Amino acid sequence: MAVRVGFIGAGGMNSAHMRNVAQIKAAQIVAVCDINEERANQRASEYGAKAFTSWKQMLKEARLDALYVAVPPFAHEGQEQAAAKLGIHLFVEKPVAMDLKTAKAVNSAIKKAGIIATAGFQDRYQDIVKVMKKLLEKNRPGLIMGYWMGGMPGVSWWRRKDQSGGQAVEQTIHTFDMARYLFGEVKLVHAVYSKGLMVDVPDYTVEDASAVNLQFESGLCGTIFSACFLKGVGNKVGLDIFCPEMKIEYSGRRQLTILTAGKEPEVKQVGNAFGAEIDQTFIKAVQKAKKDPVAAQAMLKSSYTDACNSLAIPLAANESMETGQAVTPFRFQ
Repeated sequence: MAVRVGFIGAGGMNSAHMRNVAQIKAAQIVAVCDINEERANQRASEYGAKAFTSWKQMLKEARLDALYVAVPPFAHEGQEQAAAKLGIHLFVEKPVAMDLKTAKAVNSAIKKAGIIATAGFQDRYQDIVKVMKKLLEKNRPGLIMGYWMGGMPGVSWWRRKDQSGGQAVEQTIHTFDMARYLFGEVKLVHAVYSKGLMVDVPDYTVEDASAVNLQFESGLCGTIFSACFLKGVGNKVGLDIFCPEMKIEYSGRRQLTILTAGKEPEVKQVGNAFGAEIDQTFIKAVQKAKKDPVAAQAMLKSSYTDACNSLAIPLAANESMETGQAVTPFRFQ
């Protein structure tokens, strides 16, 4: 029997997930919910699903096995807890919450229900990330520098910190997550920021740029930069990893450049379709969860709890920006 899949949010991210899920024979898209009725109807009609504007009504009527939640950071209002209570397995887009209180409540509900849950950290599934992890087994890094530097997304809520959490939380979280995935937990965070370049943008309350210093439990240190003021030049996303005899340049979602002392640079392009593998793995995990939920959760490269620990880093950075002090990030268990 096909996995019955529903979607809360019919914007760009869930639209991409829908396209991927529609290609999976073991899955059936049965319900789509969005507060924009026209958009909900459009997406639902594309996949022969039922459209909803109320997620509560959808959860009550649709008899779902799995649910994708992709809403703006401020719009997590109990969807995950309600789904967990019904035994519905969860895929929550990043950032999984905008504050620790919400993340703690959802994490607790997931554990209590015994469902499997993952987050939208698709970058972990790239083939070049596997190459990086293997290289780092034999090449200990001494310094990392991470980036999410570009322009400002056009959606109105993104530029308001009370709705997005700011760039570090909403966007650069991909880079923070990759750093945790490669180098382990962070024990100390200190951040600074700059403003003043975006004076012509209405309702703009996020930072133009930030620099977040990280001290990892392993002893490794690094800085991750965010910038949303760039206009067509200077864009950079990824990580630069410095080892004694090697530099690894990870250009997020594009390629890996390996610079080794005494050798020609080696470039590896991303070989797998971005996003498709995480959706395929999630559906397979949902199928397996009926017999072995522990093994099913292990199939996924990020649990909800793990995603919360990636969220805790930029949240600590936001606190540091406000106080000027170094912050120990909260650790989810």
